[in-house]
This record gives sequence, C-alpha cells and structure tokens, in this order.
Amino acid sequence: MTESTAEQQAGLLWRYLKGFHAVHFVAMGMESRLFAAIHEAGDDGIDAGDLSDRLGLHRPYIDVWCRTGVHYGILQADDESARYRLAPHMDALLVNTNDPRHLAPYFRTMIEFGSDELRSYPEYFKSGAVHRFQDKGHDFSRHVGDTTAGFHNVVARKLIADIPGMRDRLQAGAKVIDVGCGVGGLICKIAEAWPTTTCVGVDIDPHGVEQAQERVGNAGLADRVAIELQSGGDLGHRDEFDLAVMFEVLHEIEQAHRQEVMNGVARALKPGGALFILDETYPSTIADLGSPEYDFAVQTQFNELIWGNVVPDYEEQQSLFATAGLREVARQQIGGLFTLMIAEKR
Repeated sequence: MTESTAEQQAGLLWRYLKGFHAVHFVAMGMESRLFAAIHEAGDDGIDAGDLSDRLGLHRPYIDVWCRTGVHYGILQADDESARYRLAPHMDALLVNTNDPRHLAPYFRTMIEFGSDELRSYPEYFKSGAVHRFQDKGHDFSRHVGDTTAGFHNVVARKLIADIPGMRDRLQAGAKVIDVGCGVGGLICKIAEAWPTTTCVGVDIDPHGVEQAQERVGNAGLADRVAIELQSGGDLGHRDEFDLAVMFEVLHEIEQAHRQEVMNGVARALKPGGALFILDETYPSTIADLGSPEYDFAVQTQFNELIWGNVVPDYEEQQSLFATAGLREVARQQIGGLFTLMIAEKR
C-alpha cells in the first residue's frame, strides 16, 4: 500500500471543505428558485442579469453564484454568451420532483435540520443521549418523507412488480402492508399503481401517521388504504398479506426490538408471501469501510447516530430473516445507495 503524502491528505480535506460549501450552494439555489428558473429558460440558457430580474434578486451576488455553479460542475455556460444552463442530468437531480434520482430534498433536510443536529454531536458524545426520529416533530417527519418521494414511483410500479409472481398478485387484488409507512407517500403510490390492491400502512411516529392519514384522504384512497399507529413488534395481523414493504425502515428500528418486528412482519405475511426491503447495509469489516458500495451506509450511520439508529450489516440481516422464518431469495445494489432484499415466508 502506497503511503499518502501530506499534500494529498491536505487535498482530501480541502475537497471535504469544498463539499460543505457546495451543499449550501445547492440549498440556496433551491430556496431562491434559481435552479427552477434556469431550467425554465431552456436550452438557450439565461444570463445572470435576466435571472436576477426574473427572481427579484441582487445581480452582483447572482453573478457570483452562477460562476460558482460552473466551477462546481452544476451549471454550464459559454464564454461568448455567459448564458447559464443546468449541467447534464441536473434537471432530474435538482428540479424534477417526480424523478427517482431527485436529490434536492436531501440538501434541504441537511440544511434545515442536519446542520444544527451535527453541531450538537459533541454534547451527545459526552452524554450518550438519544433524540429519536419520532420525537422530532411534524415538520421533520414531512421533510424526511420528502427525501425519498422521487423513488416511490419506481418502487411502486417496477421494483415490487419485478418480484417473481407478484405482478399477477397485485393485478388480482393483493393485500400489501407498508411497515414504517412514514407520511404515506409510498403506500399511496402503490395503491394508485395497483387499483385492485388493499393496503395498510403502519408506523410508530404519530406525526407521520397523522400526515399519512391526511394524504390518504386527500388522494381519495380511504376505501382501500388504512393507516395504523403501532407500537411494539406485533403488527396485529396474521397470515394476511401477499406483500410487506420496508423502505428505509429496517435500520431505524431499535436493535433491541428489530427481531421482534421482523417476526411480526413474518406473521403478517401469508405463506409464500414476500417481504421487500430497500435499505442500507453496513460494512462487515474494517477493510470494507473504504469500499464505495458502502458510502451511503456509512454516511447514513453517522448522520443518524444520535437517533439511536444502527445500520445492520449483512450478517445481521441474514440472522433476522432466518430467525423469523423468512428465506432471502434476491439481493442487489440499487443506484449505488441502497440494498434491495427480497425474502419469502416459508
């Protein structure tokens, strides 16, 4: 292994510092509608003066913001015209809320909630205290729900339908349970995508459940979608569901109760029913910490440290399935971020 030089290590830290500024750059571009306005200008782009006038912003500042965006690779411009456009794929990533690759809510959540929380870490490191997800309030639950909203259509219309035999079940009127449904975005998308299904969403977060119930009502789905506030591992259902979904939920369940919840999910499934999980998998070894496939898992663990969350590694995931009487039948990486797992009830 080649030893790094002091200059290389300094460069590494400077890139991390640049990333801090880039996060704020993106957040201010969203809050001030700069990305949206540049996108609306189309392929011809827009110069800083017109952009400032359109949004009622201070031109000298916007000029520097645009130039900085070119430096970051988020914007593009020609020397001759100085008309700014979004760089390739940035419309999907930063503007189009329906695109599964949409990342803008992550930046907003980090600025509005994550920054203050990370600044509090030194005190939590002393006390070992925990500030759990469900204790953070209504706005936080909504923001976290927004971060994964762009991916809901992909899960609802493609990923669960790709489970062998599941498309036929969904078309024939399957029963689906979303364990950890949050504000109800995914369960509503599933119900809309498969209009003969009957769906139940369960969660321990009262703020999320309240918003999910409102969302179901506003979508006109109350005849097919029920939202339940749950506590503990027993979901109160037996041999009832063709499909259980856990989207970004497994790592948020307290380790002391994780097996109990998994057992409850297994009891709720019909024999031969499937469990669909999209979550992170933590590295099993120190050597794996440097592997790019674990980037999101390691970052998630650090960001959610004081929530009491522990991202499970492969061995824990396998143990949870086996103890609950579930058999993993598929596993793959999705988008370089998540692990997709499919397990069946024996």
